[in-house]
Amino acid sequence: MTLIADCGTSWTKIMEIESRKVKVLPTREIIGNRSLTFEAATGHLGRSRCKVYENELIALSLGGLMLVEEEDFVIVDVGARDTKLCQFRSRRPVRLDWNQACGAATGFTLELLGKYYEIDYSILPATRKRANVTCGVFGLERVFDSIIKGSSIEEAVASFVHGVAYNVYTFAGKPDRIYLSGGLCLNRCFVESLRFYCDVVELGRDVLLWGLVESLRERGYDTDQDQGRDRADA
Repeated sequence: MTLIADCGTSWTKIMEIESRKVKVLPTREIIGNRSLTFEAATGHLGRSRCKVYENELIALSLGGLMLVEEEDFVIVDVGARDTKLCQFRSRRPVRLDWNQACGAATGFTLELLGKYYEIDYSILPATRKRANVTCGVFGLERVFDSIIKGSSIEEAVASFVHGVAYNVYTFAGKPDRIYLSGGLCLNRCFVESLRFYCDVVELGRDVLLWGLVESLRERGYDTDQDQGRDRADA
């Protein structure tokens, strides 16, 4: 059994190459398990656990090229603590970018809000009202202030989500279409908020894993690539 992993800050995605099965685990569950190692990995927590380590932007770009057929496209991966972007023209990278400076365009602040208010983002309606989220911490304060002033919890949180989605759209260069990677593909409020500005194609949480598959193939590993992505959901 050959394992590869995308070791994120909050969640770790693990693929068994032979079956294409993918498991998603809280990263805290694997931090103390030093016996768990991988053939290839990406993410800062995977560096010491693998034979082959790949930069996250490279893994994202390789995964995007595997999963997207367009010549010109933008793919954005919104993680817990950073947002990664790859832009292609004629299937060649023209921009690789990484935002680690602030929680205003990352997923962790949304996760915190959701847990604190017990919000189910899969059913929270998107709102046209947009909070000006220039800082993750100050943005959270505005949510609290808005609720104190009489807004419903749902409206205040949805407007914050909208603000984060707008920041991601701006970071991506305001394209007509964004291919979205990462756990926020499961956040309907975020996806629908992003759709106020552009077309959104959700690629799911395993894009970087497919980038690792391609990275190994380029290194001469037998990744049995004829087994398609559809095997992951079998």
